[in-house]
Amino acid sequence: MKKISEDPSHPSNVPVIFIYGHNGEITGKISINEWRAKKEEAQLINELEIKLYRESIQYYTNREFSKSEDLLLFLITQTDYTHYEYVERLANLYRRQEKSSKEKELLLKARKNIAAFDASEGILKRIDKRLEKNATASSKDRRHSYLLN
Repeated sequence: MKKISEDPSHPSNVPVIFIYGHNGEITGKISINEWRAKKEEAQLINELEIKLYRESIQYYTNREFSKSEDLLLFLITQTDYTHYEYVERLANLYRRQEKSSKEKELLLKARKNIAAFDASEGILKRIDKRLEKNATASSKDRRHSYLLN
C-alpha cells in the first residue's frame, strides 16, 4: 500500500477554528496556526503583567511608592481598570499616602468599568465599601482640619 502524504501548506488541509457570535452564528474562522500565535502572544502579555505586578509589590515593600504607583497605573490602564487586584493595591498606596481624592477617583473609574461585567457583584460591593470608608475618612479629616485652624 502506498502511503498518502498530506501537504499541510495547502489551505484546505490546515485545520480551522470557527468563531461564534453572541447569537450562535459563525462570525469568522481562524487557522489553528493563527490561533496558536494569538494564544502565545496573550500568554506572553500575561507573563509580562505578572512580572510588572511583582516588581510593583517589590517597590511597595521597599517604600519606593512613586515607582510602585507608576507600574500599577500602567497595569491598570492596560487592563482598563477591570483587574481589581491592581486597583486595590494602588488604592492602598493612596490611602497610605493620605491621597483620598486620588483613591476615590481611582475607585470610581474602576467601579464604572467593572460594572459592565455581569459576574462582578462581589467586587462592586468591595469597591462600595472602600468608597464609604473613604468618605468617612475624608469627613473626619475635614473636621480635624477645621478644629486645627
